[in-house]
Amino acid sequence: MELNRDSMALNEDIMALIAETGKIPVQEIDLPLRIYDSGIISSLAMLELMSGLEKRYGIVIGPEELIEDNFRDVRSIIDFVRRKTGGN
Repeated sequence: MELNRDSMALNEDIMALIAETGKIPVQEIDLPLRIYDSGIISSLAMLELMSGLEKRYGIVIGPEELIEDNFRDVRSIIDFVRRKTGGN
């Protein structure tokens, strides 16, 4: 699957937000990284990440969306934000 410039920018932006929240270099973030299981993001940091996603992308994350499928790894977070913003 080829990514367009907007998709690449979204990927990079979310990966940067995850790195900032987890206080790690962005170079350590890749799409299959399971951020919670790996210990990079604690439960408190996960709340900070969700808040950051809401603010940055103008979305609301409802309680019913707080499921593992949406936040399992970096790729699932990106896909979730893309769905919420109506992106491709």
